[in-house]
Amino acid sequence: MSFIADFQKLYWSTPQVQNWTRQSENCDYGDIIVVSKNCFLCFNSSNLENCHYCYSSNNNYDCNGLMFCQKCNLCYECVDCLRCYNCNYLEWSENLTDCDYCYGCKSLNNCIGCVNLYHKEYCILNEQLTKEEYLKKSKEIGGKIQEEFEKLKLKHPRMYMNQNHAENCCGDYVISSKNCYWIFDSRDCEDSFYITEALLEHGCKDCCDCGPIANTLEQCHDCCYVGFLNNCTHIFWADYLADCHWCSNLWDSQYCFGCVYAKNKKYQILNKQYEKPEYEKLIEEHKKELREKGIEDLYELIHYPEK
Repeated sequence: MSFIADFQKLYWSTPQVQNWTRQSENCDYGDIIVVSKNCFLCFNSSNLENCHYCYSSNNNYDCNGLMFCQKCNLCYECVDCLRCYNCNYLEWSENLTDCDYCYGCKSLNNCIGCVNLYHKEYCILNEQLTKEEYLKKSKEIGGKIQEEFEKLKLKHPRMYMNQNHAENCCGDYVISSKNCYWIFDSRDCEDSFYITEALLEHGCKDCCDCGPIANTLEQCHDCCYVGFLNNCTHIFWADYLADCHWCSNLWDSQYCFGCVYAKNKKYQILNKQYEKPEYEKLIEEHKKELREKGIEDLYELIHYPEK
């Protein structure tokens, strides 16, 4: 049988992980939750406590409805926010306290409905008020604030790409990255392209076509829901791998090809053990078969064009 047929047979005959909730307490309803406690319907997140309905967020406490947020506390319905406290309905904002309905803001206290505002306090719809005026008007404005806030957003220019501390990057919502192309919702990435959701801990270097990424990838191609990989291609649901290819549900292993649901393995093909010389010979045969079927390894073509 061919490698593809053998791999399909192996994949469907081995157990699959039900969910990736690890090192967590009372987080049964969710998936890909790590080092968290008392969370409900949270996904692809880490270091959460007492949070509900969160996605791709980390280090948040007592929050509800967050997406791509970090280090927030007592926040509700926020997207792409960092270090915010007791805030509601924020987007792309940082270091806000006691604020509601803000977009593109930094270092605000007690503000409502503000857009592209920095280092301010007691503002409503970008208008500076005294504390007494703010407290009075915040009670009067009530349900009208959302409509007025949306009108104010349309009056302010927006960057075509939202980036912070990024150099030579093309993409949106990129933080602390360098030399990346077509990268989205990611941080700490370098010399990579076609990357998405590399933001929970550390991103990737010299990688392409990867994401979501939990933590630290280097020289990888076509990897999804993975962490701590080096020189790996075509990996799904895996952690702590080196020089592995076409694998799924694999942990703490190296030099594996076409392996599924295994741990602490080395020089295995389709979950069978080989000596190093035989392993190297067989994987070259399998790679040749894949190329003949038109399944090229993009990573090899980029880094080793002479092949």
